[in-house]
Amino acid sequence: MPAPSQGRFGTFAGVFTPVVLTILGVIMFMRTGYVVGYSGLWMALLILALSKLITSLTTLSLSAIATNLDVRVGGVYFMISRVLGPDFGGSIGITLFIAQAVSVAFYTIGFTEAIFGIITNLSPDAAAGLTNAMVPQIISTIVVGGLFVLTFKGADVALRAQYIVLAVLLLSVFAFIVGGLMEFDGATLEANRGSAFTSDVGFWTAFAIFFPAATGISAGANMSGDLKDPAKSIPSGTIAAIAFTAVIYTALIVLQAGSSTRADMLADPFGSLQEMSLWGPLIVAGVFAATLSSALGSFLGAPRILQAMGQDRLMKPLELFGKGSGPANEPRRATVLTFLIAIVVIWAGDLNAVAEVISMFFLIAYGMINTSAFVESKSANPSFRPRFRAFHWSLALTGAIGCLVAMVKINETYALLAFGITSLLYFYLRNRDIQTSWGDAKQGYIFQRTRDALLYLGQSKSHPKNWRPILAAVGPEPINEPRLVQMGAWLECRRGLYTVAHIHETPEPNLVNRLRARDDRKDELRRHLESLDIVAFPEVVAVEDYEEGLTTFLQSYAIEGVRPNTVLASIPPPSDLEGRQRLLATEEIIRAFNVNLVLLKAADMALDKPQRVIDLWWRGDRNGSLMALLAYLITLDRTWRTAKLRIFRAVTDTAAEATAHKHLRDLLVNARIDAEIHVFVATTHPHEFIPEHSGTTADIVMLGLSTVDMERFPEYLAAMEPMLQRLPTTLLVRSNGEADLFA
Repeated sequence: MPAPSQGRFGTFAGVFTPVVLTILGVIMFMRTGYVVGYSGLWMALLILALSKLITSLTTLSLSAIATNLDVRVGGVYFMISRVLGPDFGGSIGITLFIAQAVSVAFYTIGFTEAIFGIITNLSPDAAAGLTNAMVPQIISTIVVGGLFVLTFKGADVALRAQYIVLAVLLLSVFAFIVGGLMEFDGATLEANRGSAFTSDVGFWTAFAIFFPAATGISAGANMSGDLKDPAKSIPSGTIAAIAFTAVIYTALIVLQAGSSTRADMLADPFGSLQEMSLWGPLIVAGVFAATLSSALGSFLGAPRILQAMGQDRLMKPLELFGKGSGPANEPRRATVLTFLIAIVVIWAGDLNAVAEVISMFFLIAYGMINTSAFVESKSANPSFRPRFRAFHWSLALTGAIGCLVAMVKINETYALLAFGITSLLYFYLRNRDIQTSWGDAKQGYIFQRTRDALLYLGQSKSHPKNWRPILAAVGPEPINEPRLVQMGAWLECRRGLYTVAHIHETPEPNLVNRLRARDDRKDELRRHLESLDIVAFPEVVAVEDYEEGLTTFLQSYAIEGVRPNTVLASIPPPSDLEGRQRLLATEEIIRAFNVNLVLLKAADMALDKPQRVIDLWWRGDRNGSLMALLAYLITLDRTWRTAKLRIFRAVTDTAAEATAHKHLRDLLVNARIDAEIHVFVATTHPHEFIPEHSGTTADIVMLGLSTVDMERFPEYLAAMEPMLQRLPTTLLVRSNGEADLFA
């Protein structure tokens, strides 16, 4: 990223003035009387208080973030992206840029409409003829062109022009305050105390009309790259502007309630304000100043957002706009694009619906500012040390909720539309997996929540209802055992935790070299898992002896509450004597740790079959529960979604057949699992009838390991070998009793 330009503006010029000029906008002149007319004095003051509360809470969050970062160009986008990451920041940044670029056109159109309102009062026919000749669009284009020239010359020229606009605005404020005091009447105030809400205009409708008057607090923050001291100017300038404009709006509401009749305010709110004022033309000049100042503020803010995103290289097309011009690093390329968007909007016609969506984008941005501050605070990162002390996470959460409520109350349809557009941009940027040079607070927030959850899990008593597979697939070379790795992913099916553990045997005596080899193999294993699209934690233990490594892994690879409860290992072929010896040692170690054991005898598997089959051979509830749960988890994977589960039970005589069938049927009903039940009388040895039923029709076969089998495991494994050769992929399962199918 290029070095930031040297800040040129202080608090008054860079923050206070832009925020004041944006807040003292068209709503103050054109709609405040309308709101007072319907709401009455007390409800109008309540609407003002709620609006200011939302923006004040957002300003506290903005101040906390601004005093905890080295804030550069980009304002709100920069802050959100550095806290919540480039995906959140980019989605808000793009929508804010478009919103502000389009706002340039809308404020300019408002300026032109004010002119034509005066012309219409003087000569309706002349106004109609000019409108038909598209003179309003021509005037708006000329005005935008003038604003473009001011902005293109640089922020210093544009901000000097804002002093003139501010002077005109303050003169108009002076005119209506003095005039209101002169016209103030106690009886009129008494008549306007109560509300006059109707079925069409209620409290929230009036709130929706007035709320845009409270927005604009980000106008100063968007100048962050041009401020001498953003951490000082953004909090103090924005808070001062909110307080200053709150006094003006309070005076306006009280004076209008005491100087204008309800009928006059509802019939012509702008006219009633002119009548109340010391000199009506100053109010007209104030409307012109308000619209032009808001347009100029948007013209200054929008290009700087785009420039910051270009410097962050969020998307290739945006990089063009990251380059600044001149010693002040002016965003002239982005200014040209803002100008072109404004011109297109001016000639596009009536875009009232788009205007409401734009208002939602600003509220989403304010909500995300509060969310950013909340995440920073609740992450408990030691790096969150804001110099602004008047902040607490509860205030940020309240502000975020307030923004959400305001959006819904203003227009729930457009709120959903704005959320939809922002969400699409978020998921697009998230899928791009943007690599950044800065750290965000999401990781810290997740860490803190994980810490709290781990402490809870460690202190709480586990229950079979909450059993999940915390599975570890272990082996000397998992990369060379793709069937083992894949089977582990199917068994866990993203419902628990899955670790692929490489027990790396090495004679290397030097610890540094051994750890370096461990890191290399861990990186290789991670890349291997990513290439297979398998979600798992790679782990490598570098030891001299495999048994020592497995024991070390099972002892140390855990935090209380999330200790591995299931180990998956391969059954090597009989010709692999070393592997067989390693398997026997593995079984002995697993039995000592008393965790579930799943042994895999891999075989070729046709994954293109229209319907796959999983066979489970039932011998008892203990192993049967774990096998059924694992089989169910396998069917949750998209590869096995249409698979058929068959449960087999062999009995010794026909008298037990019906009882066994009923037991399994009741079991499946209580377990809420769909499966076919097959009960039959066994007339041959299991090594014969199991291959006869599952040898050619099944894709996966599950068999239980009894206590006797485990105690005489070498003999059991040798006896099982002929049968395993006749079966497809087979899982030998031994449960420690924690998994309960009926929980």
